[in-house]
Amino acid sequence: MLTLLSRLQAGTLGELLTVAKLNSLGHAAYISPEGAPGHDVIIVIDGLAKSIEVKTRQFRTSPARDITRWPVDMTTKGGADFFIFIELDLRTLTPTFYVLTNAQARATFRDYTGGGNCYPPDVRRLITPNDFSALTAPVLASVL
Repeated sequence: MLTLLSRLQAGTLGELLTVAKLNSLGHAAYISPEGAPGHDVIIVIDGLAKSIEVKTRQFRTSPARDITRWPVDMTTKGGADFFIFIELDLRTLTPTFYVLTNAQARATFRDYTGGGNCYPPDVRRLITPNDFSALTAPVLASVL
């Protein structure tokens, strides 16, 4: 049976896979310095640096069965421009990316004392897997 990666290994691998994928799509993306507050990756969009918080969960048989949550501390991470949630298939090391705006991540978030989670069923209903268009979608100004 496959052994799960440690949390640190899975997190680092998710960040590296995110940067590799974003760069392969033609974006300028970089790993943030270790311990950077509020984000893991920086992407340059239209000449502006945007922050991305990456959360990686791994599975051995089925993401629907093995991945029950993406833990997120919105107190420290809630300022990120984007969130990328990854389902990592340990059998092939194939990632499935879910790219969310800050507002979309907050819509899937449930707070509790000491932390909170974004829930995969909510994310899967809201976001098409491996769709990176949220990164380049125009920001709609709110009408007062």
